[in-house]
Amino acid sequence: MGKVLCESCKKKCVGSTLKVQSKHFHVNCFKCVVCSSSLAQGGFFFKEGKYYCTADYQRMFGTKCAACNKYVEGEVVTALGSTYHQRCFVCARCHQPFPPGEKVTFTGKECLCSKCIQIPVVNSVVPESPTNLSRRCGGCKEELHEGQALIALDKQWHIWCFKCATCSTVLHGEYMGKDGNPYCEKDYQKLFGVKCIHCDRFIAGKVLQAGDNHHFHPTCARCSKCGNPFGDGEEMYLQGGAIWHPRCGPAHDGLAEDSDLDDSKKDLSIDGIQVSNKNLE
Repeated sequence: MGKVLCESCKKKCVGSTLKVQSKHFHVNCFKCVVCSSSLAQGGFFFKEGKYYCTADYQRMFGTKCAACNKYVEGEVVTALGSTYHQRCFVCARCHQPFPPGEKVTFTGKECLCSKCIQIPVVNSVVPESPTNLSRRCGGCKEELHEGQALIALDKQWHIWCFKCATCSTVLHGEYMGKDGNPYCEKDYQKLFGVKCIHCDRFIAGKVLQAGDNHHFHPTCARCSKCGNPFGDGEEMYLQGGAIWHPRCGPAHDGLAEDSDLDDSKKDLSIDGIQVSNKNLE
């Protein structure tokens, strides 16, 4: 095997050396062609047979992000003739980065994600006055300068300010409101939700209520004896977690028949309770 020469100084490589691609260098000879700083540690760029430090390569050949004006490295996004960091290429309304592979819609003025393109917005044209705060965002309280606003909970919002009051997730489309604040469904149910006594799941929409503390999905409220559902406003008899139609449960004297209750319940009376029907918002 012949002697190995340093690619830079052309002298024999002895002692500490580096192998870069198929070439060898003395440690002290592996330098940026522009500023002569050592490239032995840290990253470097190679172009047309020359080695550059990151700063000099970007200054001479780099591409800047159209959003933050900083040089881009690694994975980039190219759209409408401009280049972006992935984190900087965001929806013009919700200000969230576009997930890889998601459809992006250009309206002629702005790029929108698949969710924001479906959210209706209105022009904010309320006349300004020192006492008029109706043009202020319901989230950040700043004035709505951009001419468009999301209308929800009797307020106008920047799209990116309409977030869950608990987890701060930007809300697209569906949301649940409480005391003028928006919530995602998960946090709303955790804070304010009502659970069905039968299936132990949260109830959204129509709910059947028996007494003060017994709530059911309409499909879960079924007679413990005949299995048929209860209609709106229909009377039910309730004991513990069991419910009956009047015709199925109690005897004429107001007590449950022995055949309908186990030994632990034979001596308990059953109260007739009216079923109420309401919607949970």
